[in-house]
Amino acid sequence: MVPDDGYKTAEQYRQLLDETEQLRTGLESSLDENARLIDDRDRLLRRVTTLARELQAANAVYTSPPPAEPVLEDVRQSETDEELRVAFEELQVVTEELEVANASLHQTNAQLETRVEERTRELAIALHALRKSEAAFRTLIEGMPQLAWRSRNNGNWTWCSPQWIEYTGQPQQDSHGQGWLLALHPDDRAAAVEAWKEADAEHPLAFECRIFHASEQRYRHFQTRAAPALAPDDTVIEWLGTSTDVDDMHRLRQRQDVLLAELQHRTRNLMGVVQAIVNRTIKRSADLEQFRDRVGARLHALARTQGLLSRRGEAKVTFNDLLTQELAAHVDLAEDGAPAQVTLTGPPDIPLPSSIVQTLSLGLHELATNATKYGALATAEGHLHVQWHVEVREGTPLLRIEWVESGVAAMPEPGAAPVGSGYGRELIESALPYQLGARTTFAFATDGIRCTIEVPITLERKARDKR
Repeated sequence: MVPDDGYKTAEQYRQLLDETEQLRTGLESSLDENARLIDDRDRLLRRVTTLARELQAANAVYTSPPPAEPVLEDVRQSETDEELRVAFEELQVVTEELEVANASLHQTNAQLETRVEERTRELAIALHALRKSEAAFRTLIEGMPQLAWRSRNNGNWTWCSPQWIEYTGQPQQDSHGQGWLLALHPDDRAAAVEAWKEADAEHPLAFECRIFHASEQRYRHFQTRAAPALAPDDTVIEWLGTSTDVDDMHRLRQRQDVLLAELQHRTRNLMGVVQAIVNRTIKRSADLEQFRDRVGARLHALARTQGLLSRRGEAKVTFNDLLTQELAAHVDLAEDGAPAQVTLTGPPDIPLPSSIVQTLSLGLHELATNATKYGALATAEGHLHVQWHVEVREGTPLLRIEWVESGVAAMPEPGAAPVGSGYGRELIESALPYQLGARTTFAFATDGIRCTIEVPITLERKARDKR
């Protein structure tokens, strides 16, 4: 927006131009009057010359032999002398007038020259201030991140900043008038025109639209604002406005809405999971002490999963992180994640949809708890091998997990009720297929448990390319 001092300087500049034009008009009028007097003088001189010639001719006749009619010649001579005298008198009057006019003209010229010099100095000062103000305005406009522009009423643009040209790829002349609307998304043009109709000195322009980004070949959200530059009588001279990129803010707002909805969804699911854990643990606990231990361990597993989800932010939880964290709660893992009693085999970067992490972590928790209490991790001779990979079956990516325990001496006899086959086995064989659409198997071998889980997942492009 043009500063106030710049506006005053421009007004002074226009006033000086008007005064200079008036001085020029006065000077031209004086020159025309002077030219007229000179023409009158020349005309009289020509007349005097003619009369002088006639007088010479009369004198020649007078000095020659007397004419036949001397009285007539005397009369002609007398008339010629009178005309000559009158002409000389007129010439003298005109000459005096001419001298007065020349003196007045010289005085007027001197005054005009003085005034012109003064006005020229004032004009030079005003022009310098105006150029300085324009340079400052240009530096400000070209240095700001917003897209700036100038417009008459009803959105008829007269100028746009270099940022607009570079951003939209629209030439300067093409943006003038209503041409700038072509850079807006077609669905936003009518709203922009309507906003201009409602804008006036008391209601500055404000609307949001999508503007085409020539480099990215897509539309981004912009917030457009403009305020009027007013004359002393409060009439609108022009509008000075900017368009500010708010696309990132717009996307963050959308992301926030999505996260809020996801948080509400997760909270409802979490409460349902907690309720199911408590109800099933109560049914399968012999006393309150046993219930407290079991439900506490399961809630701790659930809390670890929630902590893992919250630390990840926008990144998805990988199966390797989920498995390692659950096993680390039951057995000491080496820094490489593979101590002598546990072997982990599989790619480390398989992302899991957030919707399956809670239920899958509970299944891994039950397997790890049973292995610690009754299986491969209960004795130093036992061994646990967990391997996983992704395979595509009928167009659906599946995460296949194989949980194999070995070295367990006290396995149940065939047909006997297996130890630790309560909630954990029910969760794997019933809850995972129901909630996750998984396929599972759970069997007791002679030296340990064999469990497989195949759960549908969604692969990202990077993960698909690696496969």
